Amino acid sequence: MSNDTSKINNTSTTNKARPWIQTGRYEFETVCRSTLCPKEWLQVEKIYVCEYCLKTTIQGTSARRHHTKCTQTRPPGCLIYTQKDVSVFEVCGWKAKTYCEDLCLIATLFIESKIEIKNVHRFRFYVLTVCHNDNQYEFAGFFSKLQYQERLNVSCLLILPPYRNRGFGSLMVHISYALSRLANIHTGTPERPLSTQGLLCYRKYWKSKIFDYLLTKTNEEQIAINVEIIEASLLFIDISKATSIFTCDIIETLASLNMIRMLEKDKLIIYRSQELLDEYKQKSKETDVRHDIVNFNSRCLTAKSIPAPLPFEHKCKRIKFDDNETVMTFFNYHPSASIEGID
Repeated sequence: MSNDTSKINNTSTTNKARPWIQTGRYEFETVCRSTLCPKEWLQVEKIYVCEYCLKTTIQGTSARRHHTKCTQTRPPGCLIYTQKDVSVFEVCGWKAKTYCEDLCLIATLFIESKIEIKNVHRFRFYVLTVCHNDNQYEFAGFFSKLQYQERLNVSCLLILPPYRNRGFGSLMVHISYALSRLANIHTGTPERPLSTQGLLCYRKYWKSKIFDYLLTKTNEEQIAINVEIIEASLLFIDISKATSIFTCDIIETLASLNMIRMLEKDKLIIYRSQELLDEYKQKSKETDVRHDIVNFNSRCLTAKSIPAPLPFEHKCKRIKFDDNETVMTFFNYHPSASIEGID
């Protein structure tokens, strides 16, 4: 990428109220008009964001003046992940209130709900950066999570448009599950409702983990015996233990792929689609040869185990998932489901 400003997406003549953002070498259009963002932002054509400290302004002269004076080169937190030119920093909302509020303000231009601006002290923020120059970490995205709620591994997830299609979304989801495991939480799930981008990132992650499991647990002989049908009475639990994904998320993902069927009352089966598995394997091979894709590497994660929750957290309501609730979860997602045979 050259040093010239690169415009992402085409200018929309019908969405003039959606301002553009200029940060560093990139210029790109926002996608929504949240009621939480400052009103003056919706009255200008462009918002200038410092790629290091996230200070925002609506005047180009003020942005250029700030750029000459800004001494911050990285997020104000602890470095927990480094791989190639990508780094992730953990920032506590109560320690860097202004920085985290600016994070949330930027997110209001891409996510319509679930943005906490005045209560950042309740969250930890994991800031994704890309190092273009020595020791200068440019902001590329973030996810947040509630303090001492490790089972809910993400509250809000955002990757800026110029940094998409490099695997950053999947990388952040991987890190969110890894942090939950460090806190001795064996299964995690994102906070609902999910944003559009968050759902896509998580659905892609869930699919990859589930398919990897199915590929390692089946062979040609088993396929011939089972006629591409795997009983799901215990398989959901096995997948959950192996992948750290909540059972309801496993069901939701497989149902969206039309891989769950009702065989008889209160009994689910997984319909093993060889076509989908072959397509997944082919895409995985294509991704592996791309040098610009960043795949999660556990050895690059330097975060330490997270302290135990505060005493009052033990009084919080705990959600349990068992076989009966697994079936009920399926019906909640698909209330019109009925008993049907396999073609």
